[in-house]
Amino acid sequence: SGIIAADLTRSGLFRMVDTAGIQPQPHDPAEVRYPDWQSRNAEALVIGGMTLRPDGKIDVRFRLMDVVKQNQLAGFSYTIVPAQLRATAHKIADVIYEKLTGDVGVFSTRIAYIVKSGSRYELQVADADGYGAQTVLASNEPIISPSWSPDGTKLAYVSFERKKPIIYIQSLA
Repeated sequence: SGIIAADLTRSGLFRMVDTAGIQPQPHDPAEVRYPDWQSRNAEALVIGGMTLRPDGKIDVRFRLMDVVKQNQLAGFSYTIVPAQLRATAHKIADVIYEKLTGDVGVFSTRIAYIVKSGSRYELQVADADGYGAQTVLASNEPIISPSWSPDGTKLAYVSFERKKPIIYIQSLA
């Protein structure tokens, strides 16, 4: 929930509502007491939970509720391995963003950028929120203008490794 809230807050379009004092926290539509949320000026509510399965996988489920109309806008469930928790939280934030704004969310995308430290340049890739940064390439010569391939499996960039600007394509596999 922290990752989802951070994604939505960072968009600048959402404000999280304080849940203190609302007991019990709803996990199912039948448990939602809409007047509690309306009194806090909430327009939408996300409910759900996670269940650890005997095989080590996790069932993640959520529902997006419209507090004003008192109905469900979206609901999904995912079965994931623990390593997919962050990615799944970003997917959920994307669904919420799209259902409430009409625009496709970008929280489960990745960013590419250049870090310069002293005379060293690094081409790095991270989640859209900056988490999990990994260095794809390091050089003592400048690296500029990273650009994703349409399928997201490669990065093109300009390097001055041969003392002149040359475009390279790096496979992320």
